[in-house]
Amino acid sequence: MEAMKDGTHLSSVVFALLGALLLSRAALAQDRPKAPGFPDAPGKETLLAKCFQCHSAGMWMDHRQDRRGWESVLYRMVGRGALWTEEEIKAMADYLGTVYARRPQ
Repeated sequence: MEAMKDGTHLSSVVFALLGALLLSRAALAQDRPKAPGFPDAPGKETLLAKCFQCHSAGMWMDHRQDRRGWESVLYRMVGRGALWTEEEIKAMADYLGTVYARRPQ
């Protein structure tokens, strides 16, 4: 009977730890990532709200394009299931085309 109590106690501890881990991961997932290097400009909040659901901040720094290139990327994301309005796409393309434009060579 004592061995059964120990087994039950161990199971309870394992389930409690798993539950705490799952809850902490869910809480972390709800925190919006910080956006270092994202200057304030029209379209910034739309970009942060829409794109950070799937992408990290480093993505924009690695993939610089002109406005037309960014707009193409945004429409590709719509083709993959992103639910954005024309106004949101315009705002994000304007922002990215200004802030993360292709660097002169």
